[in-house]
Amino acid sequence: MTENSIILTILIALLIINVIITAFSGKEEKTISGTLISSGIALIMSGIPELSEMILGLIASLLNSSLVDTEGDYIIRIVVGIFLVIIGIVFKVKVSERVYILNMYGVAVQKDIDEVNAIKKLHLSEYKVKEQILDFTPFFDGISMKQNTNGMICKQIEKSTTRFSSIVAEQKHSCFTGMSPIPYTIYAGTFLENAKITRYFEYCNANGGYYYELKKASKKEKKEIPDLKLTFPTTPISNSTEIVLAISISHEVRQQDLSQFAMDIVTLSLDEPKDNVIRFTQQLDSYKQTIYKCLETDLFSKYPNLKTIHIAASIPSCMSIEIGKSIGVRTNRVQDIVVHHYISSNNPPYSFGLYVSGSKKGQLYH
Repeated sequence: MTENSIILTILIALLIINVIITAFSGKEEKTISGTLISSGIALIMSGIPELSEMILGLIASLLNSSLVDTEGDYIIRIVVGIFLVIIGIVFKVKVSERVYILNMYGVAVQKDIDEVNAIKKLHLSEYKVKEQILDFTPFFDGISMKQNTNGMICKQIEKSTTRFSSIVAEQKHSCFTGMSPIPYTIYAGTFLENAKITRYFEYCNANGGYYYELKKASKKEKKEIPDLKLTFPTTPISNSTEIVLAISISHEVRQQDLSQFAMDIVTLSLDEPKDNVIRFTQQLDSYKQTIYKCLETDLFSKYPNLKTIHIAASIPSCMSIEIGKSIGVRTNRVQDIVVHHYISSNNPPYSFGLYVSGSKKGQLYH
């Protein structure tokens, strides 16, 4: 067995081991650069005659065999090694520029974000976009929900969001878009608190449908952002253990639709709710902070015995994810939060809910 053969065998073995490890880690692309760099360094080190001979001698003694003497082409190894290190570094830089997007499908009306028109509209580079699709439209008919179907959807959401969080763990930014039932989008958000989602692409159905990205508001635009206002019942039932929190951002959550809930209704609403009203990152952050404060302190100031919070909301996907992320970090709260799904043609319109926190998380509420 020649010296070059042994070096090559060792490198191939290391590459195979690395591929197996990365296949289970979910970070294949990021680790390819590491593999190239480490392989290059190994080749460079093997190109140093004294070190190469020492390693080969150790291997020979362990195998109790002799090696065929060869001078070895040390210069070629060093050159190839340097080349691999350079390629690995370049690949690592390119991967760090990737735009990782989680696209959540729950209703079959939107388009993949990597379509040519969407890429152009969002001013993205096509080769940089890495889109992960979370699609459960085959299971969700938009009308009814059964325990086993819900279980499949929740498992798929948890698996996909966990994998996405792992992939983007080392990224400074990651992105989200989607059109899904609000209970499941909020549920997904509870698993994404560590994903560093900083960019949201919202879908607008007008003019044939298009994506737009939430942008940073100017000073003038910031002053024009409408407030999300909290309103309690005139005479709150202070000993209540359950209440409804109605959040009206995209559309008004109407009082008549909430008549099926025999409990106090607290509202968080804009003066004029409308589709695609959230356009700015500061606006999203402001509403998120308002909702978080409501869930953490405001509700308990009026209802100290509160055990279950029912959320009935008309909100965009970006808001759903941020609410879910806020709920996901509420580890010291024992209250159950149930998010209800609205179907205007149903009677009652809120036909089922989903526990998104507490010991029943992921279970249906009927």
